[in-house]
Amino acid sequence: MHKTTTSVKNLIKLYITLEWRQKYALQGVLVQMFTSVFLIYLSITTISLPVWNALFWLMVLFNTMNTIAKGFLQESEGKMLYYHSVCKPEALILSKIIFNSIVSLLLLIVFSAAYSLVLGFKIQIPLQYLLVAIFFTIGLSTVFTMVSAIAAGAGNNHLLIPVLGLPLMLPLLLITVKSAKKAMDGIETNAIYYDIAALAFMDVMLIYLAVMLYKYLWKN
Repeated sequence: MHKTTTSVKNLIKLYITLEWRQKYALQGVLVQMFTSVFLIYLSITTISLPVWNALFWLMVLFNTMNTIAKGFLQESEGKMLYYHSVCKPEALILSKIIFNSIVSLLLLIVFSAAYSLVLGFKIQIPLQYLLVAIFFTIGLSTVFTMVSAIAAGAGNNHLLIPVLGLPLMLPLLLITVKSAKKAMDGIETNAIYYDIAALAFMDVMLIYLAVMLYKYLWKN
C-alpha cells in the first residue's frame, strides 16, 4: 500500500512536469473556454435562470471532456512500457484520475469566475452548488480517464470515448442538474444533501470500477 501511494505521488509529479512543459494544450482549453463565454454573452442579451444553469453544465461537461479525454491516447508505446516497468496498474490509473481531477477542478474555478463575471452570479445557495460542481467534475474526470484508457487499449479508437462515456456520465448529469436547480432557486432541503452524497458515492464507485477494469487492460 505504501509503495502504491509513493508511486501515485511520483507519477502525479511527473504529469505536472510534463504538463508544464506542454502548456500550449492547457492554454488552448482556456482560450476556448473564454471564447465560449464571450460568444454566449454576445448571443443572449437576457439570460434566464434555467438557461444560465443549462449552459453552465454544458460548458463544464465539454471543457472537462476536451481536457481529459485524450489522456491515455496521447501516451506513446514507449512511455507505456516505461510505466509497466516502474509501477502497478492501480498506481497508474489512480494517479491519472487524481491529476485529471485536479486540472479539471482548476479549470472549473477559472470558468466559474469568468462565467459569473460575464453573465452574472445567479446562484442562491453557492456552497451547495459548489459541492455539486466539485463532485460532478471529479466524476467526469474519472469517467473520461477510464474510457480514454479503454480507447487506447482498443487501438486509439477515438470514437469509443463518447460512446462509452455517455451512459456512464448520464446518471451524474441527471443528479447534478436536479440538485443544481434547487441550489439556484434557493430551496435548501435535505434532498440537496442526499444528491451531493449520491454524487460522492458515484465518484467512489467509478474510481473503484476504473481501478478494477484497468487491471485487465494493463495485461494486454
